[in-house]
Amino acid sequence: MAPGALTPADADALLASILKRMNDSGGFPALDHSVARIVTALERSEDDITPLVDAVLADVSLTQKVLRLANSAMYAPIGRSVATVSHAMSVLGYEAVGHLALGVKLIGSLGQLQPASRSAERELARSLVAGSVAGSVVGKTKTAHGETGIVCSLLHRIGQLLTAFYLPEAWDRIRQALAEGADEDTAARATLGMTLGALGLRIAEQWRLPAKILRTMEADVPSQWAAAQAETEEAAWLLALTRFSVHSAGVVTEVDPAEAGAQLAELAVQFGPALNLPSDDLLQAVRAASDEATAKPFLADILLDKPKAAPAARSTTTPSAHPDVPSISAAGQDAPSRLQAGLAELRHAVEARLSGAALEERVLDVMIQALALSRAAILRLDAAGARFQVSTTRAARTPNRLAGATLDLGSGMDLARLALARKVDIYIDNPRDTKIATRLPDWIRGFSLHPFFLLPLTGTAGKPLGLIYGQQSNDAKLDKACLARLAEMRALLQGRMPR
Repeated sequence: MAPGALTPADADALLASILKRMNDSGGFPALDHSVARIVTALERSEDDITPLVDAVLADVSLTQKVLRLANSAMYAPIGRSVATVSHAMSVLGYEAVGHLALGVKLIGSLGQLQPASRSAERELARSLVAGSVAGSVVGKTKTAHGETGIVCSLLHRIGQLLTAFYLPEAWDRIRQALAEGADEDTAARATLGMTLGALGLRIAEQWRLPAKILRTMEADVPSQWAAAQAETEEAAWLLALTRFSVHSAGVVTEVDPAEAGAQLAELAVQFGPALNLPSDDLLQAVRAASDEATAKPFLADILLDKPKAAPAARSTTTPSAHPDVPSISAAGQDAPSRLQAGLAELRHAVEARLSGAALEERVLDVMIQALALSRAAILRLDAAGARFQVSTTRAARTPNRLAGATLDLGSGMDLARLALARKVDIYIDNPRDTKIATRLPDWIRGFSLHPFFLLPLTGTAGKPLGLIYGQQSNDAKLDKACLARLAEMRALLQGRMPR
């Protein structure tokens, strides 16, 4: 049945069409079997965990995700050195592992396909960001339903995803109707004969997904919201998390940054009571999810709306703010070479007696471009030595949360204090390590946890002046040559700072 003949479509025929296209595409070669195996295992008694363990172990990527979650900082007190899936189940819970497995298999399988359009890519990005937002919110709670909520958020728009990937002509017609002012439900009914939410629910039922996940996939109308609240505390919380995560992801992926802030703030106020979290915590969760998303090349390309480029030419960094500074990200140069080229330009700038403020900007430009950092900043200590003032900052995306910020130095010996007190350069290549997590300054913990460096700035007699901070956009490790070049840049900058 051709997509152009789907107006209006009989529901059963439409489902059959999508399932056939899944099978014909090869994109879901083992999906039905994998999903059925996981669902069957979840329907069994927890007294026999073997079927679910076997279902997880059958997928290497899934096994790694389960073990990584069990060893994460969130479960650090009970999940030390989890090396087996059965141990992970004792840490995370039987249902949590099963639901995580379902979400990874369904969304992961879509991610292996070649989408037919940019809007299909954006729809996949929206679901991935929704799952990331849910994960960030869960990290701020002590709920036992966290992983289930993440999967609910991931799968909420499965009807949109399946249409975008398997019925691209119908998807284009729906998108065109939206551009002309129609709402999504009306456009989908005119094209497919049912709403995309109803389509997703029918597919999910056919896959025999757990009832608590199906419940959150129903249409977003006040009567059903009230009905869910009247059922159980768990149902109400899962529905609130799903709605907040999905709506926030829609703002992040679709709305102009100039307008996004106000819309996210409104959502945080609306859903804060239902999620039992302050609106500021919810906004912080969305920011953390956005930062995490833009650290991944596929999502960064979508969220920053950059044009497609050949892999060798792709970059997620900002260009230099100074047109007279040559680009140092030329193809074929490795990171140490790019830093060395940047150092030569900085030395020339120092000889030309560039102002201290302009030199700070150039140093950060070099670092951002040469190392593909997600953000970098010069942090100046105040006179009392109790706070940092961000004097200069650069970021690979806007808005830059560090711009003009004042950061408390905090108490205890966190890594920022350690770098200042001992005058040592600090490079953390795995900030997710539970041994490191407790030493992270709050202002670093609020960003996605990729490798970062802290370079202390000192004045006469070793007086601490501040720090140079830089965070990478991925988990590639910096070698000794890169760190040595960074130290040389710090020396150039330090020599021009007021004492």
